[in-house]
Amino acid sequence: MSDLYKPQTLKLYAQQAGSVRLTLDWFANKAFYPPRAGVHIKPLINGQAAFDAVHAAMEAARHSIDIITWGFDPAMRFKRPDGPRIGELLQTKGREGVQARVLVWSNQLARLKENTIPGAGVGGSGGTWAGSGVASGSAVDNEVLRLEQRRQHNLNLIARQQEALERSERLHREGRLPSFDPRGAAHARARIAELEAENAENQRTFDSSEAQGYGGKRGSGGTRQDPWGQIFTRDWFKAVRGGGLQNVEFRTRDFEQTARPVMNGEQVRLVNGRLQSLIHLLRADGIDDLGIGQLLVLTQFASHHQKMVLVDYGSPQAIGFVMGHNMHRNYWDTSAHLFDDRAAGRDPGFGPWQDISMQVQGPVLADLSRNFSEAWDLETPWYKRWFSTPSLTAERDALPLPKIATPASNSVAQICRTQPQDGERSILEHYLKALGNATDYVYMENQYFRYAGFAERLRKTAQVRKARGVPGDLYLFVVTNTPDSSDASKTTYDMMKGLGQEQLMPQVQRDLAHDLREKREQLKQVRENLHPDPYVRRGQENNIERLERKIEALEQKGVTPEVEQRLGGLGAQEIPGLAKNTGEDDKPYQLAEVPGLKVVVATLATSDPAPGSPPPARLSAEAEAALGAPPLKARYKHIYVHSKLLLVDDLYTLLSSANINVRSMHGDSELGIAQPNPDLARAMREELWGAHVGRLAETTEKNFELWNQKMDDNWKAQVADEPFTSHLLRFWDVTTPYSQNLTVD
Repeated sequence: MSDLYKPQTLKLYAQQAGSVRLTLDWFANKAFYPPRAGVHIKPLINGQAAFDAVHAAMEAARHSIDIITWGFDPAMRFKRPDGPRIGELLQTKGREGVQARVLVWSNQLARLKENTIPGAGVGGSGGTWAGSGVASGSAVDNEVLRLEQRRQHNLNLIARQQEALERSERLHREGRLPSFDPRGAAHARARIAELEAENAENQRTFDSSEAQGYGGKRGSGGTRQDPWGQIFTRDWFKAVRGGGLQNVEFRTRDFEQTARPVMNGEQVRLVNGRLQSLIHLLRADGIDDLGIGQLLVLTQFASHHQKMVLVDYGSPQAIGFVMGHNMHRNYWDTSAHLFDDRAAGRDPGFGPWQDISMQVQGPVLADLSRNFSEAWDLETPWYKRWFSTPSLTAERDALPLPKIATPASNSVAQICRTQPQDGERSILEHYLKALGNATDYVYMENQYFRYAGFAERLRKTAQVRKARGVPGDLYLFVVTNTPDSSDASKTTYDMMKGLGQEQLMPQVQRDLAHDLREKREQLKQVRENLHPDPYVRRGQENNIERLERKIEALEQKGVTPEVEQRLGGLGAQEIPGLAKNTGEDDKPYQLAEVPGLKVVVATLATSDPAPGSPPPARLSAEAEAALGAPPLKARYKHIYVHSKLLLVDDLYTLLSSANINVRSMHGDSELGIAQPNPDLARAMREELWGAHVGRLAETTEKNFELWNQKMDDNWKAQVADEPFTSHLLRFWDVTTPYSQNLTVD
């Protein structure tokens, strides 16, 4: 985007009284929605805060509830552990006369990988992805449900038998039960043991099934942790599809293959399809290295990834949410990120979860309403669009603009989107402009870290600062996840290399070093065996040129002689052992300097005992050996980062559904809100960094030093099997091999 900034001419007259304040341009010029003043934004960090706020808003709704999300489970409970399910809450509000509309992305092929609407079945008929669930009469694996019922029955029997046994033994000890029979007591104990053994076996079977989480061709496709929830999802989708839920409507959406005109009242809207997205990707700046496989994945499996809730639009109490959270149970967590949080009710395999949403009030609610109503109308059957009452968009446009929520001078905000159907990519514009405006620090907290154009933008920003003699460095702080993937390493590696951090992916570098050695050996063999026949020799010379190009390309990927010597002879299984080197002189990575730019890339994790706890008390080595007791060790678990947050200079905040990857910037539909507001940006940074690092330093430079110190401390703690000192770990991916990935997640 070469035209990020509009030229502006300002005329100042000496005779004018007062003063003029000039600020950087933070807003997108090509967004569909303008910047609007009077907007109040409240951060909702992690699931407990976000879902509690959404629940409260929906519970208080008087007129309407509008939901757009990527994933929707009607059996999820916003308030844990005993709040109503989402579907129940919507049913209740519908009976009260509130119009509830839910719009969710659905692609039948993509649902094979991850089921976005568990329990919906085929065509929303209620059941599994593979079938309607009607024939089986059950929305859950019958054996799992039978075992769960049996387990509960056994628990009741055990409780009754235990109570009777304890009572009879007490009376016998007191001499008040002369008929006490020890053989009967022994029989009761044996029966209790028998029931407990049966329950233990049933629990093993149940856990095995439960570990599959969402998905599956049997049952409802819902979480196996909640069999009754699976039945609820099946019945809920059957009811809503059949019109049995008063004032509750549910629709799904996907992308068309080609553009099509859509009637909206008296206007015609041209909606782009996958073909237009493909043409855009072929022409887009900064992503010209995508292969045909990646382009096809981007276009054929593009998703509607937006997440928003709007309540009572058009009334004084209207409130909205721009969300990172999906409406799936596994997105619920507290900011404590406990190692084992039973109250969270997440499926096995889903650990602590870091995510952020925003509560919004003020004039931008008009843009959230427009975003929802246009999407809703697009999924309205054509005959209703032509012959029924005015569209939702027309109804909403007739309502007055929401009143300002705050008169503060820093209340201007803008709704931004990636919306391929309309050709809008203003989230990308916001990122590029914000990174170019940075003067002190940039903070990215994002699920993915895979858009090399942002690394280039930051390098150029730092380079310009240095060229202009600006003192000090620009700082980049990143919290993300390691790929831990067999098919998505290239984009992350390219991003890391652009920032001098490529040695934090040693498995990728090992693969590249092995490939480089093989190519050099092949080149040596060809050169040493040149054929005297000119025709054969010409083919060999062409092969030499091809190998030389490949060797040069590998060297440009960061495979230095030092890397080749250090990693080239190692097997893949030896790479994790590099972490044992904790000394400054023998640490397993060397980070490259980027002139004018200081970079730190982190992941999040927790430990048991909790971070900050003293190491587990241990016996002496002699006692452990004599008793055959294994040494006590801390346990570790990654905190999955699902956030999509950008902060710049304690001034600018962007929260969206967009990941830092090509999909979110170009292919999927995304939704975000941006606001240059020092109070908001500073408060979010202090809360997040305080939670991740444990404390804050006075300056950006000191915070950079603190982050590195904390990450080094936790590296050493993990090597020593001790608890972490904080949640912050250095990005270190020892599992992901190099892959020219077909997927571009």
